[in-house]
Amino acid sequence: MSDFTLYYWPIPFRGEFVRALLAHAGATVDEPDSDAVVAMMERDPRDQPVPHMAPPMLVDNASGQAIAEMPAICLWLGERFGLMPIDPHPRALALKIINDANDVLDEMTLDGGKAMWTPKSWADYLPRLRRWMTIWEATVEQDLLSANQGDLGTIATATLWGAMTERLPQLLPLLREEAPSVVRLAEQARSQGALAAQAEESRKRFGNAWCGGEIEKSLRQVVQD
Repeated sequence: MSDFTLYYWPIPFRGEFVRALLAHAGATVDEPDSDAVVAMMERDPRDQPVPHMAPPMLVDNASGQAIAEMPAICLWLGERFGLMPIDPHPRALALKIINDANDVLDEMTLDGGKAMWTPKSWADYLPRLRRWMTIWEATVEQDLLSANQGDLGTIATATLWGAMTERLPQLLPLLREEAPSVVRLAEQARSQGALAAQAEESRKRFGNAWCGGEIEKSLRQVVQD
């Protein structure tokens, strides 16, 4: 039996953060297929391992404990595997980075595909995306992701920007312009050890997909224009 079961769609996106943390910790994980994910979503909340609206949801197979929502799962794994800083302020900063990453994912998919990207809406959004990149660059420059701060923020940073620019390579020049230190961090983190193996497995499983669905189609159209 694997250590965990992750209920998530067969795409990187939010699930990639959970996969990266589990890989870094050397934990094994099963991922049920999409039909099982849908069936879990449709259960009465009283019958779910933890009441939730949508994946990701992670179940500890030994204890039966479960957590949903990407930031909460990352916090749980960070605490469990010693990836969180000890002191209160750095711990809060690590959680901030996870929440910021979740905000970027929401924005890049227009709140889960509630609308589709158009050339105008993308052009209007680009200054905000640039600012997010600059925020991450300042975070690195201020040494808020150094080794003594714990690994959670570093793994989240590498996963967000590494997976995004790998699947949407048109964004990489923009990230290099606004956040060269973030590019170096992501490339280094995802080119060695467990994170490199996890990234390669993700490429084999998911190909070029990032967030999936019609929203990814519209996103690809505008970044290519």
